[in-house]
Amino acid sequence: VNMYIAAGNLFIGSFDLANALKNPLQATKFGIQYYKRPVALRGYYKFKAGDVYTDAGTVQKDKKDRFDIYAILYEADDNSFMLDGGSSLNSNKLVSIARFSEEDAKETDTWTAFDLPFKAVNGKSIDATKLQNGKYKLSIVLSSSVDGAYFKGAVGSTLYVDELELISQDN
Repeated sequence: VNMYIAAGNLFIGSFDLANALKNPLQATKFGIQYYKRPVALRGYYKFKAGDVYTDAGTVQKDKKDRFDIYAILYEADDNSFMLDGGSSLNSNKLVSIARFSEEDAKETDTWTAFDLPFKAVNGKSIDATKLQNGKYKLSIVLSSSVDGAYFKGAVGSTLYVDELELISQDN
């Protein structure tokens, strides 16, 4: 089925196993209802990239794997609405994102602190009434390969995360 590699990941949401082989990006459903204003995602990480980066089973000699850690807050007028692997970072429903930049996602064999502030996107801000009425969802995603959802990465890439903390404010 042309899925040569899958990244190790952990996320808040659900996984639709029945859809995993025919449409893997839509099999991941991100988010839970959230009633607070997220401020930052904090914690510690260690990361070691695997030795050989592949794309669709083909070795990419000049490419090195990197991890991804991010949190998203998005609008969900209907509780059944969820972003998925193909829309979690580019949907017009996104309100704010806390994410590692490419420059900061570095290999390290020692526990390294991070503090990722939530930044508004799509020209949006949090509406207090919508927040109170449960019209937002939040997800946190941790992945050993930034392009793992597209079956690109390196076997052996390892991401450790500890003391993960979501900092939020009441409405």
